[in-house]
Amino acid sequence: MAKLPKEALQRGVITSSAGNHAQGVALAASKLGCTAIICMPVNTPDIKVANVRRLGGLVELVGESYQEAQAYAQARAVRDGLTFVAPYDDPYTIAGQGTIGDEILRQIADP
Repeated sequence: MAKLPKEALQRGVITSSAGNHAQGVALAASKLGCTAIICMPVNTPDIKVANVRRLGGLVELVGESYQEAQAYAQARAVRDGLTFVAPYDDPYTIAGQGTIGDEILRQIADP
């Protein structure tokens, strides 16, 4: 999200997730000063929903499955001019996830 243009951040972001990605987007948005709508399936555990809200995300519970939540989020992104932050198939998301492995390896004394 740090790579998004200022105009995109001003419009806000939207994502679909029922877990860690949702929390990461909510936290990043609060740090970057933008609105983050997090679409989660209706059966998402309450603790995950509460954590996203605590981090500043605006939760919308939609659909019975992740696929339904994602379809809604992508359609709403187009409709409202929001940036969809993909949870797994975006080059920046993949790069960010890859750095986790690098960080773990650096903490191991003898990999």
